[in-house]
Amino acid sequence: MPPSDASILWESYLSPYWFPSLLVADELGILTSLAEAPAGVDELARRMDLSPRGVGAVLAMLASLGYLSARDGRYAITDTTRSYVLPESPYYWGGLLAANRRNRHLAPLCDSLRTALVTPDPDEAIPALSTDGSGNSDAWARGEMGLDAARGVAAYMHSHSATAAIGVAQNGDFSSVRRLLDVGGGSGVFSIELAKAHPDLRCTVLELASVCHWAQQYIEDAGVADRVDTVALDMFRQPWPTGNNAVFFSNIFHDWATPTCLELCRRAFAALEPGGTINVHEMLLDDDGNGPREAAAFGVHMVTGTRGQHRSFSDLRTLFSEAGFVDAEWRSTSPLFSVVRAYKP
Repeated sequence: MPPSDASILWESYLSPYWFPSLLVADELGILTSLAEAPAGVDELARRMDLSPRGVGAVLAMLASLGYLSARDGRYAITDTTRSYVLPESPYYWGGLLAANRRNRHLAPLCDSLRTALVTPDPDEAIPALSTDGSGNSDAWARGEMGLDAARGVAAYMHSHSATAAIGVAQNGDFSSVRRLLDVGGGSGVFSIELAKAHPDLRCTVLELASVCHWAQQYIEDAGVADRVDTVALDMFRQPWPTGNNAVFFSNIFHDWATPTCLELCRRAFAALEPGGTINVHEMLLDDDGNGPREAAAFGVHMVTGTRGQHRSFSDLRTLFSEAGFVDAEWRSTSPLFSVVRAYKP
């Protein structure tokens, strides 16, 4: 592992979503509504006729920044918000907030977030394309990606996951796994590190054909091609290889709507032997709804660029249970990431 972790890079990468969350919450009257009566995510979304997915992302972001506090699943404004972000306050920053909503750098993010908040949540198990078919996850939704685009995707995923993958290999519990299916595994970075740490483990990276092309190069360069292979499949529409005693997902569930994630859980269940495990590697939101800041900002990023959202351990445990898994647990594997696991009876 490097001598320092990557937390500051993640915060730098995700910090552009902080201020637009405040700007759009002010514009839509979310904070004013919470000042009148604290509410949970679903309650506030119904009250304001907004997307629960978008509302949840914005509330977690604002709570992590100190504009809201969450208790027992309900959000309330803080003194800072009451003093500076309510229109009736003599200290309201309204002029500055309005000007920044029109700022040429911030306006596109504000527009994307506003659209996410006022658009009904996706409800499909097999994902449809975004409106114009150019969203971050549309290649996987359609089941195909060009070779040049796949090279960029593999490099992007490999670079931000290299140390997280070492964390999973060193701090996750995979010593008893013989056969692991790495779904949406990108460059194969997690399978590579797991194979290095566990000589008896064989991994298969399930990806689109073009991504598999580049993943094979990373696998060969790492010297683990004898124990890590690839299989080119559309993970939503084609049958998965069976006979695995672990299925692994990293940074996959946050891209997709809850019905889609449930479908992935059910496919994982079918691909596993009895006693096998589903393993989801993510930045987790706190169950109390107050952050942490990096996961909350990543959640805003997801609702503006994908059909997904960030989730807590409790959210994932519910998904696992609906798919038939039992005994969900979680383990921190690096400063920002955790692996949530459950078992097939």
